[in-house]
Amino acid sequence: MLLLLTNSIDGTADVLVHLCAESRQPVFRFNIDLWLDYRFAWTPSGFAIRDPSERTVNSEDVSACLWRRPSLQDTPEWRGGTAEDRAATEAELHAIVREIAEWARARRRLRLIEPSAPRRVGRLAQMRVASEFFVVPDWSVGWGFRWPAGKRMVKRFVPEPLGLRRDRYIFVRAVDTERLSPDFPWLIQDIGEGVRDATVLYVNGRCFGFEMRMTRAELGVEDWRTLTDSDRDQWRPRALAANDQERITAYMKRLGLRFGRLDFLAGEQQLTFLEVNPNGQFGWLDDPGEWPLHRAVLDAALDPASTIKGDETVSEAT
Repeated sequence: MLLLLTNSIDGTADVLVHLCAESRQPVFRFNIDLWLDYRFAWTPSGFAIRDPSERTVNSEDVSACLWRRPSLQDTPEWRGGTAEDRAATEAELHAIVREIAEWARARRRLRLIEPSAPRRVGRLAQMRVASEFFVVPDWSVGWGFRWPAGKRMVKRFVPEPLGLRRDRYIFVRAVDTERLSPDFPWLIQDIGEGVRDATVLYVNGRCFGFEMRMTRAELGVEDWRTLTDSDRDQWRPRALAANDQERITAYMKRLGLRFGRLDFLAGEQQLTFLEVNPNGQFGWLDDPGEWPLHRAVLDAALDPASTIKGDETVSEAT
């Protein structure tokens, strides 16, 4: 039985469940945001989860576990009381679902995606290691002083909503750095060279490349995510040169990641590294009906070769 730890609005989980049904692969989907619609009990002898359709999975039935997106961020309706009650309850639920993942890891049943990877492999670690494999624009982090004049990109360390409102984000954008307040911890980076955005889905040694159809000049934005679901959000497959695939594979192995979506700027001669998301979304890149990307993820989730073995480490030369 594949235990899928996710949420109710995860489109990728929808496709994975469909593919499991198609191949008669037993799967149990645990949508943590709908936790009150489930029944859960865990004792020294094991755990049991019952879903809204009355299906039950016992811990002894779980042969593989995939950490998709067990997020409470987009909970459709909160039924737990005050904002303080919500924060306390969500903290407990996050801890419980992580305990499930650690239970699976200890039994070599956690596959492909490492829950702690976004914290273990942060932006600075990503860029320091990436500089050994790719072109990486110069970056700086700091506060308490005025930045030198010039136009640079501003990024955030934590891709989370701002404050209590869950629909406000700071996207990557170009700013005049001398206007930045010294009372905020800024991450800034030089503007990279490249004609268009490119992204690569890495699945346990396999690389799937894509690029934006329109150039950055044609898009008129610094962060393509601001165009999600618009008529300008159009991607196409990108053939990767053999040396690019080798560098991506070597880089991901250095970070100890079996899965991730890497973002680049593509120029005429080279790829400029921007970031890697260790649990990145990829559904919009796939071919509906054939689902090659989702099939690759499902195959890896069921393959013992993609087992998360323990706390991975980032190896750096400097």
